Amino acid sequence: MVIIWQRFLPYHRARIRQAQLRLATLGHRLTAIEVASQDATYGFHQETSPDDFAHICCFPDSSYNDHTTTEIHLAVRQVLVQLQPDVIFAPATPFPEGMAADVHRLTSNCRRIMMDDAWEHTDQRGWLTIAIKRLIHRNIDGVFIPAPSHLAYYVTMGFPRERVLYGVDVVDNEYYRRHADTARTSAEAMRTERGLPEKYFLFVGRFLPRKGLEALVSAYSRYRTQAGVAAWSLVLVGGGPHLEQVQAMTQNELGIKFAGIITGTEICYYYGLAQSLVVPSVLDPWGLVVNEGMAAALPVLVSRGCGAAETLVKEGENGWTFAPGNKDELAVLMTRISELTDSDLREMGKKSQTIIANWSLERFADGIVEALNLPRREPGGMLADMATKIWKGRVSIN
Repeated sequence: MVIIWQRFLPYHRARIRQAQLRLATLGHRLTAIEVASQDATYGFHQETSPDDFAHICCFPDSSYNDHTTTEIHLAVRQVLVQLQPDVIFAPATPFPEGMAADVHRLTSNCRRIMMDDAWEHTDQRGWLTIAIKRLIHRNIDGVFIPAPSHLAYYVTMGFPRERVLYGVDVVDNEYYRRHADTARTSAEAMRTERGLPEKYFLFVGRFLPRKGLEALVSAYSRYRTQAGVAAWSLVLVGGGPHLEQVQAMTQNELGIKFAGIITGTEICYYYGLAQSLVVPSVLDPWGLVVNEGMAAALPVLVSRGCGAAETLVKEGENGWTFAPGNKDELAVLMTRISELTDSDLREMGKKSQTIIANWSLERFADGIVEALNLPRREPGGMLADMATKIWKGRVSIN
């Protein structure tokens, strides 16, 4: 068994460990292939502790984005030829490592499972690109996606329902719960140490146009005007190319704190001390911060442009959803949630934990094991083979 990702972030490592434990009990061996140890997309630092699973890095001590599509495609192919796996779990067709897995399947008897979380709202490609993807999908044996909310899209992209598996986008729920609880047991000291307000909405993510930050700060300004002295603050965690534009928008706004890039156990403390998580994405395949916030027992306000919204948000039970970019609707929801009692907020947070318990590391391992029972598909045909061999994927920052 082989599982491939561009770069191993903490949630990738947690999934790999869980899959390895489950597969070992069944007598299967798992090797994880990391394309590069760094990239230009996320602000996570390189892991310094050794991995407790079999791990091959194609480009150690370098950035994914410093390598060409051809280099990545060739390097991953060489590792696959060396390992000769029976089953490969790899990303989708836009990625060169995913296409390397597709080509390897053509020249071996292995099965290839695509891991993806796109859906109709995020697939903005033209008809030609979509047609080519459908062709390539004929040579892929199954697809591992977040939840049934994404099913219709993958059926239209050429995957029979019986070849669709769920649970690819999960985090270590227990990790976030445990450390968030730690923050709450010494809340006053932790708030003081970090300069955090008594009550706040929390945003966690990259500062990119598609993350909806302009709508968030505009909605917050409207909310604050209405709420007056009772208004909660807004804490923004993260960094990215859009940071300066957002900071410029908030120069004269009160109640907004830019916390910078925060990872590891520290981000769990920010979740634990917050009153609500806000995810305003205009366009997001899933949104793992929703998983994290819910595992940390937070009520959530999530844009319907976020793939997780339909599955993870139960209206009025653990939060609310809103139309992407709708500042007025978000401002109303910020007012609504901030007027709840502490007891009501705690109950919503408990409901979040109950919902996210169904989307755990165990769910990911279930999907991996279920994929082992999928048989190889019939040959995709000459056009599918040609598309698979020609298209190499692309290297981009998103």
